[in-house]
Amino acid sequence: MTTRAITSAARSAARRGALTAGAFLAVGSLAVLTGCSGGGAEPAATADPDEKVTLNFAWWGDASRAERYEAAIDLFEEQNPNITIQTSFASFGDYWTARNTEAASRTLPDVFQMDLAYLAEYGGFGHVLPLDEYLGETIATDGIETSLVEAGAVDDQIFGLASSSSTLATLFNGPLLEELGVEVPEGQLTWDEYDDLLAEVSAAGASGDPVVYGSLDYTQYFWLFQIWLGQQGLSFIEDGELGFDQEDLADWWSRSATIHESSGAMPAERQAQFEGVDALGAAEIASDISWANFLPRFSEGPAAPELSLAMPPYDDEDNTGMFLKPGLMLSIGTNSEHPAQAAAFIDFLVNDPEVGAIFGMSRGVPASATAAEGIEASGLDEQILAYQDSVADKLDGQAPPAVQGLGTLEQTFVAISQDVAYGAATPAEAAERWFGEAENALK
Repeated sequence: MTTRAITSAARSAARRGALTAGAFLAVGSLAVLTGCSGGGAEPAATADPDEKVTLNFAWWGDASRAERYEAAIDLFEEQNPNITIQTSFASFGDYWTARNTEAASRTLPDVFQMDLAYLAEYGGFGHVLPLDEYLGETIATDGIETSLVEAGAVDDQIFGLASSSSTLATLFNGPLLEELGVEVPEGQLTWDEYDDLLAEVSAAGASGDPVVYGSLDYTQYFWLFQIWLGQQGLSFIEDGELGFDQEDLADWWSRSATIHESSGAMPAERQAQFEGVDALGAAEIASDISWANFLPRFSEGPAAPELSLAMPPYDDEDNTGMFLKPGLMLSIGTNSEHPAQAAAFIDFLVNDPEVGAIFGMSRGVPASATAAEGIEASGLDEQILAYQDSVADKLDGQAPPAVQGLGTLEQTFVAISQDVAYGAATPAEAAERWFGEAENALK
């Protein structure tokens, strides 16, 4: 164990000792957000450190994330022998199907991963507890940027705490491009230049086995669309309503037709055949646009591609539209019988340096400075951190506020965009349909 690890473990043990000594008594915090600190807040329930407690914890993700969570939970249970954590995980879609069913029957897990897209629905309908009374006490927030804490707010209460943040990036498989005789981009690309590159890659890779395409159809990416809107001087949500019109969305989806007509994007039929494997990780595409912290996931694919990170395309360097997205929020189910212990578990997952060391950058850049202390970045983690540092002064966009229906907007966006990719709907028809769905979702 390194000196840093020993120091981190001692710091963790000291903090854990404070928790198990009954410091679960929480007081109001983040007064500017809650407006209830001081004498108005009701005290939270105290936790008996000897009481045997079982907490259910659920998350979405893959096997790699599951292994990391299990390692972190082993540490937590070792330091809190009276608490047992029972776990479950699923893919993103199946995960929310299960949570929605549980929310209806008030049987949500004590602690579960939350996404910004679902925060307002779960917070607004009372499915998750406000964390405000635990913040600054049971859940340390002094090492977390205020904007990331505020990102979990719905109606001035905090319902989810981000464990990380991430930005979108264009990933290039440089060795594959060189193998195909395609020049690896060195400077920033505009959207048209990127589309031209994808077409060039597909032309060069058409005779390969397997056939290599430029990328997947990036117009299906909900969060990338929001960056593009920012580049046009628009917002996804403005004053609780959509901040753009049907023509804007049709313009975005019209890019799908362009990259499919040039064969720059992998055909939708081929893309649908991938299960449990990423086309980028299998080296059947040479580029994609995704979250920077997905770099290890793609790099550990069957082809073990050597990938580089660059900013997503833009046409004006003064309007990148880029923003930090709060990642892997954690919430407490309202039905939890042990909210104080659940809050302590959230604090451990977000702030503990040893948890930071276990996850590295796989969750994104840690939201907590104390969690970041545990990371000795090297290899892919160092690459992610360097990328996020390099774009820090180019972030001129904003993540959308948590509004009710945001999750539905994302689901319908992805579903309807596939009709465009398959040629089952024109961009204008698809945009009209999505707006119809969106108006209902935002009511």
